[in-house]
Amino acid sequence: MKLAVLLDTPFLLPSFGVDVGERVERCLKLLAENRRKIQVYYSRYGVLEAVLVLLREVKRGRLRLEEACEIVEAGITTIAYGLRAVDETPSAFREALRLYGLGHRDIFDDILYATAATNEMYFLTLDKELIDFIEEKELASIALTPESLREKLKEY
Repeated sequence: MKLAVLLDTPFLLPSFGVDVGERVERCLKLLAENRRKIQVYYSRYGVLEAVLVLLREVKRGRLRLEEACEIVEAGITTIAYGLRAVDETPSAFREALRLYGLGHRDIFDDILYATAATNEMYFLTLDKELIDFIEEKELASIALTPESLREKLKEY
């Protein structure tokens, strides 16, 4: 049985030409090297958040809208044909709203974490604030950092 892992948005951003640093690049390489052990998933909401990152760059004048359109199409094509889409169930949205109500105010992270939890998979993230929140609220400990993913792979 493969390790099922849902990617947080920073792990999708390189497909859109966004430089997210060496830590993410090393982790993506680790995922590729272990594709026999790992089934990698993306969420459409992670893709939406990535598109919003590009739009923010357009708004700041760092990217032209025409360029963003081309980047978005290429990025989504790369993701859609390279990874599996996860099903965001109604119960995932219910759980996401519960997380929001508990005090975690990033609805995209709430949706992604809840989607992973309701689909019984791990959630690969860099978000220390989210990880601390999960621990503080004693929620399902399914969040993995790149470093803990490496450790988890030793079990497979």
